[in-house]
Amino acid sequence: MYLRPDSRLFAFIISLSITGVTYSTPNHFSETQLNHTMQTVIPKLMKDQSIPGMAIAVIKDDKTYYYNYGLADIEGNKPVTNKTIFELGSVSKTFTGVLGAESVIRNEIKLSDPVNKYWPELTGKQWAEVSMLNLATYSAGGLPLQIPEEITNKNSLLNYYQNWQPTWKPSTQRLYSNASIGLFGLLTANAAKMEFKQMMDERLIKPLKLTNTWFNVPSSNMSNYAWGYVNTKPVRVSVAMLDNESYGIKSSVEDMAYWIRVNMDNHIVNSSILREAIDLSQKTQYHVENGIEQGLGWEMYELPVKEDIIIKNSDNKNALSSYAIKPSVSNEKLEKEYFVHKTGATSGFGAYVAFIPSHKVGIVMLANKNIPNVERVKTAFTIFNTLN
Repeated sequence: MYLRPDSRLFAFIISLSITGVTYSTPNHFSETQLNHTMQTVIPKLMKDQSIPGMAIAVIKDDKTYYYNYGLADIEGNKPVTNKTIFELGSVSKTFTGVLGAESVIRNEIKLSDPVNKYWPELTGKQWAEVSMLNLATYSAGGLPLQIPEEITNKNSLLNYYQNWQPTWKPSTQRLYSNASIGLFGLLTANAAKMEFKQMMDERLIKPLKLTNTWFNVPSSNMSNYAWGYVNTKPVRVSVAMLDNESYGIKSSVEDMAYWIRVNMDNHIVNSSILREAIDLSQKTQYHVENGIEQGLGWEMYELPVKEDIIIKNSDNKNALSSYAIKPSVSNEKLEKEYFVHKTGATSGFGAYVAFIPSHKVGIVMLANKNIPNVERVKTAFTIFNTLN
């Protein structure tokens, strides 16, 4: 029997540590005020949304502050810690985006290449004008959010894509899609002559020393793997085609804080190839009519931007709607001030990551319940406002 959430879940556990590189710290930042905000806002969010447990990292200049609350496992009465492993859902797409960008830097793929260059069996005429960039940025012409459950192997996957018919011409509309960026990840690995998991492990996870980040959590780490909850019932994500490429990563708040830190300031990365890949992933590939600047995995907003716009666009109804797009200026890079973020979820988990490179602030929010995107983003802004 699994216990219902009770007062134990909201008697929060806080841990704090300091990591990172050296930056200047503005005088107006107050660590005391941050702690007060966290102790006020997060327990209320958890109570209002019936969240069993959360792990949060707040990055400010040269420091990372960790805050852990509630339970990773209700029945086992196991508290959330910095080592607790959460399902990231679509935050995994930021890894796929950077990995794909690295393939571009290595000259393994070109974003302008047609998709069938990397999967010649895609002979349908609808694929003739679809590029790798279209797949990476949800602009192939209307690929759906999910691949049907009955697609269970590469042959049925090929048949599915061969029979898919676009709603729009490529590069005219954005429609958020696991089937789109998932195929981008698969074909990127094809070009490198590697399996996607191997490629991710060798090029990102191991070089960045993300020692608690997995596709498949090993038995030695299962005790740290949180349970997700749906109506108080424990759940974990199931296996599906292209899940690893689009929503399959599991990670801890410590690893994700470092992931945000290197994406916010790639100078702390030794590899010049990876530094260039991080830059490319945050390059505006096209402008969306709702205000999003679409990167590779990442979504950006040029500052200044009203919080309400980001909150509105994060609502599932809006996030999953189609929007007209227009191309960016050639070689447009992340030189202006931008807000960079990504939401993610599986049935039992909700994640949110965001950062502002020019302000040197970032946040990671991991929860073992899938709560509305809007609530995650609102909470993040409350915390960001404390950081000034």
